[in-house]
Amino acid sequence: MKLKILFIGGLKEWFEEMAEPDTVVETPWFESGLTHLEYEFYEHIAVHQIIEFSVDAEKKGFDAIVIGCFYDPGLREVRELVRIPVVGVCQASLSVAASLSAGKFSVLVGRRKWIPKMADNARIYGFESRIASWRVLGLTVPDMLDREKTQAAILREAKAAVEEDMAEVVCLGCTGMAGQAKHAQEELGVPVLDPVLMGLKMAEMKATLWKRFGISHSKIGGYEAPPYDELSPIYKRTYGKLP
Repeated sequence: MKLKILFIGGLKEWFEEMAEPDTVVETPWFESGLTHLEYEFYEHIAVHQIIEFSVDAEKKGFDAIVIGCFYDPGLREVRELVRIPVVGVCQASLSVAASLSAGKFSVLVGRRKWIPKMADNARIYGFESRIASWRVLGLTVPDMLDREKTQAAILREAKAAVEEDMAEVVCLGCTGMAGQAKHAQEELGVPVLDPVLMGLKMAEMKATLWKRFGISHSKIGGYEAPPYDELSPIYKRTYGKLP
């Protein structure tokens, strides 16, 4: 089955070996000028464009959307506005980690700054009690361009998570660590989850459920859409077009 997925904040080269043969992945970046979303203000700016990308993607016939930041920015807002599946890489990673571990799992983050927001999301998603630890690499997102330095930090903290915190699975808590999981997994002998891979595979699965069976996120309760007559003038003022 041919699938068309929008991975917002992704890089094309990430998906050459990750995507299934019939999956097409398009990779727009966040708001121009943002190289990362480490700060709440940056995330606020990015969410506006994430919403626009997502609403347009549904109109263009995409089968699923992935938000490629471990903060899962705009996840709830976008799910209100579209019917196609929307995946946050954090929620996808924690869901897979929980399914692969009998006990607890750990999350590796770049900086201590990130933990409060990500821990809040983990609680909302229902995974707070499953997290053994949040381990800090001491790296910014730009620092992660140094792959050798990043790999050393991942190995150090993942090893500590397994040996000291009794983690059975390790999640890499930033898409800036993309492509670093396989080596760490081979070294440690436990599952190490790449958030880009988790987001993509969750999106492929959910896109299949949507295309074949009409299953996506519920549109009653929390993801209920605003009334169109209220939404349309607000959206037009914000984006210059109708939703």
